[in-house]
Amino acid sequence: MIVLLLLAPIALAGAEDGRWERVAERDGIVVERRTDDPSPVRQLRAKTHSALPPAAIMATLWKHEDYVHFVPYLRRLDILRDEGDVKLVYEQIHVPLLKDRDATIRFSRSFTAATGVYEMSSRAVPEEGPPERDGYVRVRTSQAHWSLAPTDDGGTAVTYTLRTDMGGLVPAWIVNAAQKDAVARLIRAMLDRARDTARPH
Repeated sequence: MIVLLLLAPIALAGAEDGRWERVAERDGIVVERRTDDPSPVRQLRAKTHSALPPAAIMATLWKHEDYVHFVPYLRRLDILRDEGDVKLVYEQIHVPLLKDRDATIRFSRSFTAATGVYEMSSRAVPEEGPPERDGYVRVRTSQAHWSLAPTDDGGTAVTYTLRTDMGGLVPAWIVNAAQKDAVARLIRAMLDRARDTARPH
């Protein structure tokens, strides 16, 4: 379920303007759920602080070829196109107790010099990837967003906003429960990987 948190359907515009409630806290990561979201699959937002600078975390987020080594349930990841600040990626995802999923995702990154903020967004573009194949449910609509803002102590304020639709006939309450429990683990895995990569060898 953790890999599916990299996928989040429909636009997340206006997320900061919504009403939110805290639904979980784990390892210093606060997870909130949007209460005025009309969709049965609720939008989530997770926030935490990292001692690492934004550039170090972005380096890990943007190194998609390494995801298979530390993101649980990711069976395969192919970089179909790399245009510098835009990548097209195909993923195959193992989902315990359910049919496996696959998705073609366009990732984009940006940096705003005036604020020092790094951002990474993703959106599913199923028409740009391989054709559907037996054994997988295609994820067709998705979007997610990472914001990495510098803090006065040299670290980073991390914000991850998402909504996940697994595709197929999975009840919304199952998706909501899985997201709430897994989003903190996903962020922790990313930050741990960034810390280990930044550590001198």
